[in-house]
Amino acid sequence: MAKWNPLALKILMWVMGILLVVSSAATFIGVNLIPTNQGLSGAATAPVAGIAFGAGLMIAGFDPVGNISWVRAIVVYAILEIVYNIFTMVVLGVFDIVAFIIAILVAALVLVLYPNKPALFMQGTMSSGARA
Repeated sequence: MAKWNPLALKILMWVMGILLVVSSAATFIGVNLIPTNQGLSGAATAPVAGIAFGAGLMIAGFDPVGNISWVRAIVVYAILEIVYNIFTMVVLGVFDIVAFIIAILVAALVLVLYPNKPALFMQGTMSSGARA
């Protein structure tokens, strides 16, 4: 199983990147019908940010060990997605089960598949890089 981990991690990052790009691109319609990015939030458009993040994940997926910041970012994204779904369920009564399950699976798989866990969790000295 361990010999397949690098390939599985690459595929996971590519698939998550594609999901982010496609879902972000699909929201362009909603943003144009109901413009919510006015005023203070006008510096960034959510669909564009999602597409950029997804594209970054896909590019980093070619060498996840060499792009550890992107691997950390996908874990943070998954955690934020889980917290967001719990929050919207409690406050608004809205829950996206698909996004919730995908976030849990992605976070768990990244944590299991990443070969150098101390570097992923930023343990050790500053000299311990991703490939250490």
